[in-house]
Amino acid sequence: MPAADQVIPVLDAFLDGDINSASLDAWCPEKITVQLRGLTIEVLASTAAATTYVQRLFTPPSELWNVVHPGAAATGVTATMHCLALPRDRVAALAEQVRSRGTGAPRHVRMHVGAPATWHQMPGGPVLLTDSGAGIAPQIIARHPGGFTVITCDDTDAAMNTARHLREIGYRLAEDDGWVCLHASAAIMDGRGILVVGDSGAGKSTLALALAATPTGAFLSNDRTMITATPGEAPRAVAMPGPIRLNGGTLQALGYASADRWDLTRPQSTKGTDWQSFHGANKLHILPSEWHERTGTPLAMTATVDLIVFPKVVQDSRELHLQTTYPGPAHELLSTQCMSPGDNVYVSDWLDIRTRGADDLASNGARVLDALCDRPAVSLRFGTRTPYIAVTETLRAALASPASRI
Repeated sequence: MPAADQVIPVLDAFLDGDINSASLDAWCPEKITVQLRGLTIEVLASTAAATTYVQRLFTPPSELWNVVHPGAAATGVTATMHCLALPRDRVAALAEQVRSRGTGAPRHVRMHVGAPATWHQMPGGPVLLTDSGAGIAPQIIARHPGGFTVITCDDTDAAMNTARHLREIGYRLAEDDGWVCLHASAAIMDGRGILVVGDSGAGKSTLALALAATPTGAFLSNDRTMITATPGEAPRAVAMPGPIRLNGGTLQALGYASADRWDLTRPQSTKGTDWQSFHGANKLHILPSEWHERTGTPLAMTATVDLIVFPKVVQDSRELHLQTTYPGPAHELLSTQCMSPGDNVYVSDWLDIRTRGADDLASNGARVLDALCDRPAVSLRFGTRTPYIAVTETLRAALASPASRI
């Protein structure tokens, strides 16, 4: 691969209107192909770390995010995404050129809660920059006919940006097809899907992993779950690809006290942090594929929603209490955790992929929530010292009750 200094003039010309993206191929020897609903994207990257993370994040495959293995048939419209990792000073210098040469009024968006960014119009097309002074690494995303070019810093986190952008594209395509994202985890037990819905810290990840660890269990998703609803059928769930974020207290309760020594794709130091606290900010980021490799927990690609659980974990307690949640309260709780066009997490559509309007998306969200409210739902309080076998057996009984056999 040519030296980093040699690619700068090529990128400079590219941003100024030379949109022949093939000129970047020599700097992107690593390749992987991804299917996102009806779109097939060939990803060409300068580092193997970028394509490896795509492969790891989109495992297991689903109908929304799927890596096409070599030799397998790929369908749909083909686009290209070039991903280059460069030294931070070179990325910052290119970003300044975009700011100084862009035309028209910049348009502000938010890539996620802590990542403000701005679109600039360049001769070669619109270019998105992370805002200077935002406390995050500089990043450039150029949108052009036939695909995208992503320029990131050559550090550990930057290698993940390719996968994050592909996930964003897949999410918007799924929204257009009627899928809705919930702040929820999900697992399978006894062949039936359990959706665990609640605020951060409510115990969603803990409960989903405990259910998945049962002899008949499988893990589906953590923290973000995509839901679709077809009239006359149970709503169906698919994972939004992402890491399972766990701290030492949760891992120890699950029986994995040495997890901080695991060799993870995204290593994170736990020394001198609040790692051992159940509500500590410092957490390991463990991909579902890594969890499967180290614990043997099966992974699911999809599940019907057969039971909805609203958990509440109580510190230093052994309590265990379950009660039915009726449709009215369930609708209110689900609405709070449903991603909608007005939210600031996963909804800004910073790549401008959506084709459906906000009213249409809101209407579809209401339809999916109504379908979920037809499913059995329970509220579950359990303590951090409550044996997980007691928790999972309580939910097994709830699954077996007549009300859950809708």
